[in-house]
Amino acid sequence: MEYEIMYLLSEKDTARLAEIKAEIDAIVKTAGGVKKGSEIDFTQKLKYEIKHNWTGIYVVSRFTLEDKDTRDEAGSGDTVAEISRQINLHKSVLRYIVVSAEGLPTLEEFQQTRLKSTTEGKKSLKEKGEKIDGKLEKVLKI
Repeated sequence: MEYEIMYLLSEKDTARLAEIKAEIDAIVKTAGGVKKGSEIDFTQKLKYEIKHNWTGIYVVSRFTLEDKDTRDEAGSGDTVAEISRQINLHKSVLRYIVVSAEGLPTLEEFQQTRLKSTTEGKKSLKEKGEKIDGKLEKVLKI
């Protein structure tokens, strides 16, 4: 079964990003997961402060695990819960989520959507700024 993991790191960890990604990948691999394809990382301003951070680095990746029935025969228990527990103990991870990737867009589609919404947001801010400038000119009679 395919899963997606998204975790948030402090912007202060930019220098250690590759190292932290490798540690998270090792947690998944130790639990029997196999990384699938590439991963996406991006920096974004947070909507609220998390552990004294207003900006964070999001990392999104996909991995596969054997079906639960197959794992239970081997006696490995709930692998996703174990991955979550290990990531929760990682000091650099501020927040995380592990979900089934069934029905989710591919990481490439996610990246395209994210980039499109970012550029559209910048355009709308520019348009709003131009409208405000026009109104200010009218009011101030410049």
